[in-house]
Amino acid sequence: MEPERLPFAKLFDTPFISLDETSVELSSILFLFLAVVVITRVRRRRQLVRRLVQLVSFAVFFFFVYSCLGVFGMIRNGLYGVSLLGTVYSESFYWLALPVVVLSVTLVAGPIFCGWICPTGTIQEWVVLLRRRLPFERLPRNRWSVGVLGVLLAGFVAATVWLSLEKKMFIEDSSLHWAAALILLCYLVLLRFIDDLPTRTLRLVSVLAIGLTAISHVAITSPVHFAFTARDDPASMLSTVVIAVASLVIARAWCRYLCPWGYLMGFLNRFSRVKIVRDPLACSQCHSCIAVCDVGAIDLGGVRPEHCQLCYACVDACERGGFVVVNAWRDGAPRVQLRGGRDG
Repeated sequence: MEPERLPFAKLFDTPFISLDETSVELSSILFLFLAVVVITRVRRRRQLVRRLVQLVSFAVFFFFVYSCLGVFGMIRNGLYGVSLLGTVYSESFYWLALPVVVLSVTLVAGPIFCGWICPTGTIQEWVVLLRRRLPFERLPRNRWSVGVLGVLLAGFVAATVWLSLEKKMFIEDSSLHWAAALILLCYLVLLRFIDDLPTRTLRLVSVLAIGLTAISHVAITSPVHFAFTARDDPASMLSTVVIAVASLVIARAWCRYLCPWGYLMGFLNRFSRVKIVRDPLACSQCHSCIAVCDVGAIDLGGVRPEHCQLCYACVDACERGGFVVVNAWRDGAPRVQLRGGRDG
């Protein structure tokens, strides 16, 4: 492990289980499997349980996990681990372990990492919950949204100028580029210059950008990166603040428009075993499901798997049982097999 990447707030000096001078993140892997067991079995008060899982996940990633360096980290780590195959197997396993486990869990249990575990997603969801309880939720939508974004933009520019006085803005601070893009996209969506759904394809651009920089051996940092290292990384911290504040105006804006890992989760969700589908016979078109879906994965046509994070909020919010959970591997193409909102 490189000295400049040593974590500063971990509860242990090294990860668990050392192999040939490297380590396997057994704690995070075991936690993921435990979370899957809990998630697949819980029915009553599921959203409360989900909040608890998010809280524990937040602590695990910030105080136990070593290899993940933010939302870009698992992509870069996975590619680096692949490059080590055939040479240093133990180190390859170290960098591949967490990404491979998350991808495998997505295929078996759906994108629960995004909806239940991801710390970046948790930060955004907490901000959305706060927004719903604050007085400005009742203000005219576009007016206060544009106002909040204006204040955020002014603060972001001021902070960026201040950072540039301290050091040159190299590509290592590229998380600021993603933060600036997120502010711009939120503005354009709110002003209706661009539409929400087409804008989400930009997540693929993020994936390609991270992949190209990893292959080119260009070091870049991501939002939330500052929580995993001892390096002074104000750019990453500022980007994290931008992601959080953006959720005041567009729920989970980062997940919707720019998260590269979210794009990969959505792509795999097309082939995952667990699917949430709408029962048109039970649905009364009351739109309660649309109101509780923070990522806008629901329309009258059903659930969009590439955007769904399998938080089950729509299933739990519908009193008529308008959504059902099906086993797509067992039942073939997703279609309604059960009635009454039960989990299959």
